[in-house]
Amino acid sequence: MLSCASDQVINTENNGLNMAAKRRKIFYGWVIVALGFMVMVSTGSCVFYSFGIFLKPMIADIGASRGTATIAYSIMMAIQGLLAPMVASLIGKFGTRRLMAAGLTLAAIGLALMSTATQTWQLFLFFGVLTGTGVALGHFLPLSTMATFWFARKRALVIGLIMAGAGAGTFIMAPIIAYLIGHIGWRSTWLVLAGIVFTVAAIPSAIFARTRPEDVGLLPDGGQSSPLEHVPVNIDKNPSFMVDDWDIKSALKTPAIWMITILNSANVFSMMMMNNHQVAHLTDLGFSPVIAASTLGILGGVSAIGRVSGGALGQKIPPRYLLAIAFLMEAIALVIFMNAHTTAAIYAYVILFGFAAGSIVVLHIAMIGNYYGAKGYAFLASMVMVVTTIIGAGSPVFGGYVYDALQSYSIPFYTCAGASVIGGICALLARPPKRQAPSR
Repeated sequence: MLSCASDQVINTENNGLNMAAKRRKIFYGWVIVALGFMVMVSTGSCVFYSFGIFLKPMIADIGASRGTATIAYSIMMAIQGLLAPMVASLIGKFGTRRLMAAGLTLAAIGLALMSTATQTWQLFLFFGVLTGTGVALGHFLPLSTMATFWFARKRALVIGLIMAGAGAGTFIMAPIIAYLIGHIGWRSTWLVLAGIVFTVAAIPSAIFARTRPEDVGLLPDGGQSSPLEHVPVNIDKNPSFMVDDWDIKSALKTPAIWMITILNSANVFSMMMMNNHQVAHLTDLGFSPVIAASTLGILGGVSAIGRVSGGALGQKIPPRYLLAIAFLMEAIALVIFMNAHTTAAIYAYVILFGFAAGSIVVLHIAMIGNYYGAKGYAFLASMVMVVTTIIGAGSPVFGGYVYDALQSYSIPFYTCAGASVIGGICALLARPPKRQAPSR
């Protein structure tokens, strides 16, 4: 009875939204973009970019080493990948709205419980398991899946706009988080972040998220006829875009999907290292916590510009060439950072690395959708996430334990530069896949 009543409520809501969407002049897909941006603002700044700001004051209170404490972040990242196939399946079964609302609420609970942590195992449970599971259900995969279904012509740009939220949120929140930690303590600051995730991400997702335009009687890009008619007429002249959908088995046999997996792993490895250890490294050099956190905020802001720019350029230039350039920028930025002795050099790193890393985040997502279509996107993206996040999860722990042993970040940071070189090579090798002609 309760299940039937729940289904009737959902159907009534969908029917009402269906009629409203048809009357509305603004395509509802842009509501999805706005929602995605808000979710990324909150989760990016309060989860993915925040841990490094808390690291030194938190471990000083709890009595943990950098290497041990960052295991919590690594658990959070690993869970993203391990749960990705299950999340892809749940999206198909339940849709994005229920999944995002439940997941983001769980993430907020995990952040709130961080305020009570007194031992390292609690960091692992609250941030690693609870928050990690929550963002896995309500963050990257549901958002990129919705973008892929709702948009075809402007897919790369739309993904860029959504993903820019993480950078924009970090630009605003990183210095604020550092300020709050200094004035109200790190425990109370976790409570503030929990409230932001719940109000800015979880509640709006429960109201506005819709998986496909067909769910509300619409078509991709706001079209009025068959979806294929809304693909640009010159799309088949650009080999970076595919009109038809690939089946998963055939897609997994192409070299491109594995090159995309490796290049994204390289980028995530570097991003997770810098997210967790950049602020600590700068304070080791003598910069104040607020100034050090501000560099992370600026990096996030530049990353937002890179994500939007990468999405826009990815509409006109094959993404693999843009990716190769971005990885070159990333490698140069990391070398600059490791040899930086002035504020100007640090900001040069921030601009180069932020723009490059942000572009890569968007362009690899667009490549999956452009190469293989929308229908298999969730599974293929989840497969990429499994590998990427497990590799990325090891990055901050590797950096932390090397620092604990050698009191230096030289080896971890130069390893990131090497990973960027590998990513650039893989980008050039990620040529558009070609279907094999059927045998006669």
